[in-house]
Amino acid sequence: MIRRFTDEIQGWLLKKSSLQLHVPHMAMYLDIEVRMPDGKMVAHRHQRSKSFVRNAYNLFFHTIAGYPMSDGTWGDGFINLKNTGGSLSSGSYRGFCFSTDSNGQGFLSPGSANDFGIVIGTGTGAESFDGYALGTKIAIGNGVGQLYTLRSEDPVDSYSSLTQKRTLVRYFNNNSGATIILGEIGLIARIITGGDTSMYALFSRDLITPTVDILDKAQLKVTYTISLVYPS
Repeated sequence: MIRRFTDEIQGWLLKKSSLQLHVPHMAMYLDIEVRMPDGKMVAHRHQRSKSFVRNAYNLFFHTIAGYPMSDGTWGDGFINLKNTGGSLSSGSYRGFCFSTDSNGQGFLSPGSANDFGIVIGTGTGAESFDGYALGTKIAIGNGVGQLYTLRSEDPVDSYSSLTQKRTLVRYFNNNSGATIILGEIGLIARIITGGDTSMYALFSRDLITPTVDILDKAQLKVTYTISLVYPS
């Protein structure tokens, strides 16, 4: 509770300073809910997501500065992307969203895929700015250690009080017959590269501390709320 309160205060101070300095202020919050079939909530977590990785920073700078993704080295001072398989990708990028939202692009994943979108795992390794994949991704299915993964919900967009907001939601059902431990959540984008090929790039990885129990027969709901405050 104290940590959550501290995060909220820090977030408010950062927002206030950004508005005073007329610099962009983006915030992302993560909500976790676990409910049983009768609707009873058995776990709830709300936290500020502070785990953007190098991929996110590089794509932001590539976009806002017009800097080419041409570097063949990963690390400080180089602009490129590393996919979830650990391979570098440099060159031209068309981006990861188009004129309309469509399941199967950006952060919107079909239920048959856990390569991108909101993806969850059991890994508990420390967060790393150079991270490019989850530690231990949970497989799709109804077998031992698996979660039945639903398609991404249609995003919900809003604009109020100079704040543009998008909410991303995905559900996971535990039909495995046993409790599964949630240790990490990743936000992975399907990015369209040159030549209409695609790649999967991790943008953030949030370590869930303490871990959350997804009980047998329970449903997990993961929500990311991303907002950007505009100047008046």
